[in-house]
Amino acid sequence: MKRTDDQYEDIEPETEPLSEQFGTGEGGKIFLAAVGAALGAAAPEMSVPIATGVAALDGLREKVHKQQKRRHGTVLHAASEKTRTSPEDVVRRITENDTYALLAAEALDAAGRTRLDSKVASLGRSLGTLLRDDALVDKESIWIRILSVIESPHVRVLKYFVTGKKLGKGLTHWTPGTEVSVRTVSEGLGLEDAVLPLVQDLLRCGLLMVPGGIDGGNAESVYTPDALNEVLMATQLGAELFERLELAAEES
Repeated sequence: MKRTDDQYEDIEPETEPLSEQFGTGEGGKIFLAAVGAALGAAAPEMSVPIATGVAALDGLREKVHKQQKRRHGTVLHAASEKTRTSPEDVVRRITENDTYALLAAEALDAAGRTRLDSKVASLGRSLGTLLRDDALVDKESIWIRILSVIESPHVRVLKYFVTGKKLGKGLTHWTPGTEVSVRTVSEGLGLEDAVLPLVQDLLRCGLLMVPGGIDGGNAESVYTPDALNEVLMATQLGAELFERLELAAEES
């Protein structure tokens, strides 16, 4: 008998979010157990130490999962403070709009894996700002993308290119500073050539620029050691990053 198109209904398998499949969810637990069993079979004399190590990794999995949940809560709290509504209302509005949902997913993912604490609340503030004023969606979506890239090493590099003037209440007014060579930053931080990918990220995010022009790099950009001699300067976005992180740290 010929099968008609409506005889069978496509059923999507239930899977954990990708972020939970390895290391934080049940999939991660199964994965770790399978790895431990495979290693133990390959080296029987090491089975006890391996089992102990897997147990420790399982404990680490739980710790990371709790930390991620706490940071997600921080994002939602910061967003609710910005919108002056409850976290529950923030979640409701996010789930009712595809654009908001995608931006929230990006913000929550970045918050869950960052080592820069002030970035977590700043992501929430950006999310709250675009929820409060739909006209700011484009601007704040750019900031969510920037914040998803920036980590502590980027901030330390960028600080060489900005100038801060102390204000009241512990706040600082940040502005682009003078031109600085990449080599100066590299030597100051002791990073050698490792400074180059950080500089490349900052250029692509629009936080640094070549004096007299705009050069955010491109997907094919390849930095060689000669780039250490390049002279760059911060953009207004670069200075604004510090204000955003500072405000987030102040209010969190």
